[in-house]
Amino acid sequence: MINSGREWDWMDVWDNVNIPHYALVRNVRRTADNEAIEKILKEADAHGLREEVIQSVAREIEKGDKEMSIVDAYIHAYNDWVK
Repeated sequence: MINSGREWDWMDVWDNVNIPHYALVRNVRRTADNEAIEKILKEADAHGLREEVIQSVAREIEKGDKEMSIVDAYIHAYNDWVK
């Protein structure tokens, strides 16, 4: 072999370098999702429908729709209740 078995070493280094980056991106997304959900629930609460929206989201989660994000589920539930 040209590199005597070390030709894949760069991939190990790349993975180790990017682990903190992926964790950071995941945390940013979670923070952004949480902020969006809080805004939706605040709006729903203004209409007295906070619990209804939460229960609708719980039913959507139980259905197991993998294509819908959690924020989309809250938006959908909010739009169903607040017309």
